[in-house]
Amino acid sequence: MPANLSPQYFKAEQKYLQARTIEEKILATEELIRTCPKHKGTEKLLMMLKRRLAKLRQELEEKRARRTGRGGGQPFAVKKEGAAQVALVGMPNSGKSSLLRKLTSAKPVVAAHPFTTTEPIPGMMKFEDVPIQLVEIPAIVEGSSYGKGLGAQPLSAARNADAIALVIDASSDTIKQAKTLKEELETAGVKLNKRPPAISIELRPSGGVEIKGAELVEGGEEEIKRMFQDHRIHNAFVIVEEPTTADEFEEILDKTSVYRQAFFIITKSDMKNAGGRIESLRREFGESFPIVVTDIEPEGLKNKIYSGLGLIRVYTKRTDEEPSKRPLVLPKGSTVLDVAKAVHKDFEHGLKFARVWGSTRFFGQQVRKDYVLADKDIVELHI
Repeated sequence: MPANLSPQYFKAEQKYLQARTIEEKILATEELIRTCPKHKGTEKLLMMLKRRLAKLRQELEEKRARRTGRGGGQPFAVKKEGAAQVALVGMPNSGKSSLLRKLTSAKPVVAAHPFTTTEPIPGMMKFEDVPIQLVEIPAIVEGSSYGKGLGAQPLSAARNADAIALVIDASSDTIKQAKTLKEELETAGVKLNKRPPAISIELRPSGGVEIKGAELVEGGEEEIKRMFQDHRIHNAFVIVEEPTTADEFEEILDKTSVYRQAFFIITKSDMKNAGGRIESLRREFGESFPIVVTDIEPEGLKNKIYSGLGLIRVYTKRTDEEPSKRPLVLPKGSTVLDVAKAVHKDFEHGLKFARVWGSTRFFGQQVRKDYVLADKDIVELHI
């Protein structure tokens, strides 16, 4: 579908090309977004412009921080504690504060007016023997990624988390909330329930740009080399292993995107017509986003949240001794070798085999290094 861009859009584009400062580029990009037609043919263009604006705003914040002596970085980031950090992300009055109170000892203010929470509030949720840090993120609204509401700062805190819970209020349009939150996060470079493209880029001191698999990238070798030239990279070895769009390749090159596990947490499920709205959300997103409903007792809710994180607990033991009381917490799909690395970096090379209690066919079965472990397995390493 043609974009049908207006003369005002092309005028704003010229302003952007002539801009010399970050502030001028921000103003020009905002004008580009305002003047760009809003229809299916411009979806990719608008996403690119919003991503550019979010990046420019982050650069401006870091520049101002350096000037005031606060240092760069993400001002809304919360220090990670526990086995994982989960960001509670939702629109105003979606029930994030009540959820944090229900599951942790944190005491955020709960009020009917929007934007009650103006900075991230952490709390520790204990599920059995695993501490999970929940962080309530200030409310996101449509346009947060380019300055609306409380601006892009809340998105930076969500970006820093290990996983993201999209808190959806079942008393209003669930699909609209979910799509808005997902779009704002993706504009800020947070990809939900996706993996990065199989691309490796190795910078080197000489030799030019060498590419294997260039035909798998939209635009081919010519487009790849143009992107490297734009980034002033003249020497690199690139391997592309799967079909990739030009936008995805540039995101890898920019290092602007992060990939996070995500799931929905549904609040206010006792409201009128909530069941139908939850079912609509389930149909819209299918199995790509697990759904956790808060109408169960706290321990059951904690269990559901833990399950949505894609983690396993592994207990190590020495020969003829009891298993450790404190588990290693690892991503699902982790192997015996991953456990060895987590215990000590030198164990990776000296590991011969392991014995496993739990997921194996019999207790203490001898397994190889690449054996994939399950939750609550007990592992005895043999070096």
